[in-house]
Amino acid sequence: MTTTRLRAGAGRHRMLRWGTALALGTAAVFATAAPAAAAPAEVDSGHLDWGFKASFRAYVGTGNGTPPIGASNGATINANGTFRFPVTGGSYDAASGATTVNYGGTVVFSYPAHFFTITMANPTVQLDGATRVLKADVDLTTTGGGFEPVHVVQATVATIGAGDPVVTGTSVAWTSLGVTMTETGASAFGGFYGAGTALDPLSGAVTLAAGEEPGGPGEPGGASTDQELTVEVPGGPLSLSSAGGTVALTGATIGGAATGALNATTVSDLRGTNAGWNLVGQVEDFTGDAGTIGAGQLGWSPTATAAPGSGTVTAGGAATGLGTGHTLCKSDPGASAGVFTCGAGLTLNIPATTKPGSYTATLTLTLS
Repeated sequence: MTTTRLRAGAGRHRMLRWGTALALGTAAVFATAAPAAAAPAEVDSGHLDWGFKASFRAYVGTGNGTPPIGASNGATINANGTFRFPVTGGSYDAASGATTVNYGGTVVFSYPAHFFTITMANPTVQLDGATRVLKADVDLTTTGGGFEPVHVVQATVATIGAGDPVVTGTSVAWTSLGVTMTETGASAFGGFYGAGTALDPLSGAVTLAAGEEPGGPGEPGGASTDQELTVEVPGGPLSLSSAGGTVALTGATIGGAATGALNATTVSDLRGTNAGWNLVGQVEDFTGDAGTIGAGQLGWSPTATAAPGSGTVTAGGAATGLGTGHTLCKSDPGASAGVFTCGAGLTLNIPATTKPGSYTATLTLTLS
């Protein structure tokens, strides 16, 4: 439930501070190679494709950053919203599977209205026996909302799942490998996702330096093995947040009306159940030293949008008389998963008997 203070006439402006923690992972290359007699080969070029987590990109994409999600220093954004990081160096040992791949590039997630900017740079993948980790430089800057600033260099933010590479000449490629958040990663990224959270799968390809092949002379350069993969995906929250806590209605005249706009409200349905939800608003009477304006004088015209990759959302109907509950927006069962933004234009009718003065009321939004 969230509340918004509505004010008609002169008065102070008070913001409702709201924030959320987040997690960011990063990219790399990762798997054991087929047995071979060759010495470690130098990585010459290549790339890593990874999107961190689709639901998080959808959430940040609704924010007010400029832009909400940006890539620089060699990193780029793919057509499907994931990120591509370029190789800057590394080595690949086909005999032992020991792999170190360094990537360049920077990705920024910015949401000033929710008080945070997260910067991730220079991911590194290290694979050596049972150790399969992803490292990165991470900076969290904040203006409040319960976050603490973070600065770490090459912190182990995630583990990488098993997967066999496809070897063709001097090319080594991996496809759709699992990535899982670590305790260190959860802490570095403000606790938005906990340790053990499954992040988006990642894929990558590298080209070895000229004259070097993974299998070495006389070796086949690859092999295959089967592995049974399992994953347990925990349910997430159904949450509600608002971009602000105060709305000033303007243009009031006795016998006329005052107007304004409800602060944008975000509904995140990450439960994984597609069970549907409904967001309802209701206002109390406007009161002030000069008297009262009844709650039934307030009306609204709702709007609603769904973030890319989310389900569907329907805006509530235009209504007057918000002294009783009315739907601001809703999503029906079967299509409610994702991130949605709801708002409304507000109109307060001012009766001809109203005395001049400042009036205030609380509008409460309830998500169920």
